[in-house]
Amino acid sequence: MSVSASSRAGVVCLTGGIASGKSRIARWFMERGWTVICSDEIVHELYRAGQPVAAAVQKEFGEAVLAADGSVDRARLGRIVFDDETKRQRLNALVHPAVREVWRARAQRAAADGHAVMSVIPLAYEAGVASEFDQVWVAACTPRTQETRLMGRGLDRTAAAKRLRAQIPLQEKVDRADRVIWNDGPWERAVEQCARLDREHRGEGRRP
Repeated sequence: MSVSASSRAGVVCLTGGIASGKSRIARWFMERGWTVICSDEIVHELYRAGQPVAAAVQKEFGEAVLAADGSVDRARLGRIVFDDETKRQRLNALVHPAVREVWRARAQRAAADGHAVMSVIPLAYEAGVASEFDQVWVAACTPRTQETRLMGRGLDRTAAAKRLRAQIPLQEKVDRADRVIWNDGPWERAVEQCARLDREHRGEGRRP
């Protein structure tokens, strides 16, 4: 099931590279009344103890990926899959279809009610779902900025490089995007771009 032709007109996909500022940009739109559906938050829901996806991940990768409460420990899991391309692909095969089912249903409901909807999907191009949306907006910055931000999150340079290599290069995403929000300098500059896109989207007759 995909975002239907009747409802997809109000749905924008926000994607980009890791540490490019997607969450902060999405929060800006949410504060202005958009319905924002974050695939990363959906993953957190699916990784809770007792969820079928969490059980499948445990079965595939073992007890070592579980936290004390039975949920999937994403840091532990990340250390396993980012060192092994085959394991990362196996994880994606387990998780992506379930995440896709949830955000599609939520986006359809919100768009059917006439709201402007933003689905935040970091791996939209990698997962092959970008074509399901009316527009794809990319949050962008330089690779150096990505690396600096990742290291600020506690990763060392080697781990940061692994995260970057696991995704399509950000420049390729920029080249494929309908709109680009550059988030490489003062936040105020990114806000100006967001405000312009917000006005543009409202001008198409949709109400956030």
